[in-house]
Amino acid sequence: MKIKIDFITNSSSASFTILKKNLTETQINLIKNHIEESEKFIVHRGPQSQIYNSRFDEWRITEDQTSIHGSTSMDNFNMTWFLEKIGVKEEHIELEHSNDIY
Repeated sequence: MKIKIDFITNSSSASFTILKKNLTETQINLIKNHIEESEKFIVHRGPQSQIYNSRFDEWRITEDQTSIHGSTSMDNFNMTWFLEKIGVKEEHIELEHSNDIY
């Protein structure tokens, strides 16, 4: 059974879509390079030190003429945190998240 919920760590899959008209070119480039760029926002103490930002946690980022899409099969990198840090408004993010339950 699949249940749609918000992002959680160690889920089975997650994805998002953001219309490009709601993003700046800088934000689009930051999303495409989210692993490298996340280092600028991480405080290496407290809750942010738990951000997963290794190459193994990288999201698949694709785009078309109107949208940028991200997906992952293991939701380790906290994309919600990163999108907030780069100034993407929550209401512009269309989330889809599934968690397989047996």
